Amino acid sequence: MLSNYLEKMLRLYERTDAILITDSNGYIEYSSMVSSDINNFKNAEVTGKHILEVYTSLTEDTSSIMRVLKTGQPIIDEKQIVKNCKGETLYLINSTFPIVVNKKVIGAIEASVYLDELSEEEINHINDKSIKNLYTLDDIITSNESLLEIKNRIRKIATNNSPVLIVGETGTGKELVAQSIHSHSKRSDGPFVSQNCAAIPDTLLESILFGTAKGSYTGAEEKKGMFEVASEGTLFLDEINSMSMGMQSKILKVLEDKKVRRVGDSKEIKVDVRVVSAMNKDPVSAIEKNIIRSDLFYRLSVVQIKLPPLRDRKEDIAILVDSFINKYNREMQRNITGISDLVKGLFDNYAWPGNVRELRNIVESAFNIAKSNTITMQDVPEYLFNSRVNKNKTDTINIGDHSLPDMIENYEKKILLTAISESKNMVDAAKKLKISRQSLQYKLNKYDIQ
Repeated sequence: MLSNYLEKMLRLYERTDAILITDSNGYIEYSSMVSSDINNFKNAEVTGKHILEVYTSLTEDTSSIMRVLKTGQPIIDEKQIVKNCKGETLYLINSTFPIVVNKKVIGAIEASVYLDELSEEEINHINDKSIKNLYTLDDIITSNESLLEIKNRIRKIATNNSPVLIVGETGTGKELVAQSIHSHSKRSDGPFVSQNCAAIPDTLLESILFGTAKGSYTGAEEKKGMFEVASEGTLFLDEINSMSMGMQSKILKVLEDKKVRRVGDSKEIKVDVRVVSAMNKDPVSAIEKNIIRSDLFYRLSVVQIKLPPLRDRKEDIAILVDSFINKYNREMQRNITGISDLVKGLFDNYAWPGNVRELRNIVESAFNIAKSNTITMQDVPEYLFNSRVNKNKTDTINIGDHSLPDMIENYEKKILLTAISESKNMVDAAKKLKISRQSLQYKLNKYDIQ
């Protein structure tokens, strides 16, 4: 099979200088310098290493190999500037294809032509693409029905220019959604500019958003604001509910007039910007409490997307953990294979107030201290043990075809897993259950709980 792929790749160009094959995770399985004029890596030097380890300037978003592995779609004749781990800068034309067996992507193969140089215009174009590194819909990892519907909705609304308001708790991925909207829009070649409105005071925010005229205040220089910088692209305003009412009225005027006036200037400048905004408070409550102007809310929320918190999409925890493990295995050169059953139980019974961001940070923290290839209870922060989830929810019992002894055993097993997941050690768990350590050990052995 691979020989057929190789033959096809060699026929792509009049002169193919290099062939590279990776597995489904991006680890190099084969590398060959086809042209004798090229003095690059030998196969033995790079086999077993990750593509991002060999070509250090690349990221998951800029590497053609990693993008093909993620999407399963080929990339043809893409020009790249890469720097390898020897410190050499290479100018390439790459064509990259997925290797598919039984409808599953098991790897990628890439053919490269080495160029002596690129024009300044070509270099600037490549650099512009590399700098963006924006999220796409492929980065929204989920099996949750409501979030899958949101992904479908993003595909539909991305092609329009209507303002979008994203509502969600901290850490639910509001900027990820904003970038995805831009990446799949007709404005994707334009700039994506992001500003957290809560990060700076109103007096400074006005000059940042609208720009300044020279001499408008001591030391002021002629400077574009974010509305001008984002022209023909997308401006993402996060935490708009943190702005004062006065600042909100100025934003509203810009949206209605499609013109900005720099601080200290008398002339107005036309801008062509799609505004995507976000807030971490309930909009209706925010309007009632005069936190946000109702007219601004209606103007910004032509399309509204409400992101579910992680506690309402528990089915995504496992696939998110796998994604973060793959990410940090590459970045930290580890070989973590997964999490223990007890950690899984702990994660499933935690409220995740920090949402996906908190989960990602916990996995990254575990990578720094894990001694084995499995993340265990010893590797996760202690504060997780002291949190109880869904205290107000009652368990429902589905009798079905189960006998009473079976249901009692299942319930006892669930209690044991919960107690262990919320305890520092066996002694602590036994105390919580008000049984001896020996009794606890007997029950764990009975249910084969490791």
